[in-house]
Amino acid sequence: MIARKITYRGNFNNESLGDIFNITRNNEITGLVKKVSDQEVELSLEGDSAQIKLIQHQIERKVKSAIKDKSIEPMPYQYYVGVTLLA
Repeated sequence: MIARKITYRGNFNNESLGDIFNITRNNEITGLVKKVSDQEVELSLEGDSAQIKLIQHQIERKVKSAIKDKSIEPMPYQYYVGVTLLA
């Protein structure tokens, strides 16, 4: 089990934010999806490393036109319950 903070930079609208949240929620992982601005979305995820990679690939395939850059950082466990969206 790992915890990662994934930051996507680009041009995000409400539809792309909804897509990111739905992909994360449908993969049944715990964490937080946060819209920092129209140019930045942060995902703080806790779970299996393969599951986090799967979510990344699905997001990058679904909203590839909105994403310009991403960064991934290890983070300490926050012990989230479910997935929360902060828009």
